Amino acid sequence: MEQKEILQRFDLLADIQKTIFRIPFLKEAVNSFLLQPYEDHLISKKLKICFELKERWSFIELGLIHSELAKQILNELQIINNGIKESIKMVSFGCEPGIEFFSRADGPFKDPDSKIRNCFISKI
Repeated sequence: MEQKEILQRFDLLADIQKTIFRIPFLKEAVNSFLLQPYEDHLISKKLKICFELKERWSFIELGLIHSELAKQILNELQIINNGIKESIKMVSFGCEPGIEFFSRADGPFKDPDSKIRNCFISKI
């Protein structure tokens, strides 16, 4: 990974952390988060922002949380980070970063070694 790409990723991590603290529900409910870059079936680069919630939530509750907060998260990120704002303007609908919520220790958060992720949002 190039140095420029590493620095950009750390800027995004800091901006996501700022976003968490600007949205009251997230501030109280998020345990950790991670970025999942990937390529879709057309080999287009995509990004998923995954949030691990502090409590166990049902699939229906996670769906409600997602529908209420995903747009708000993207809006806050665009306010904080002009690069994200410009990149979202340039991509077609549905290609903006994905937002996903997971109950504690589910999905990509099953990894027992979460010390690194947790330090991104603890003790500001």
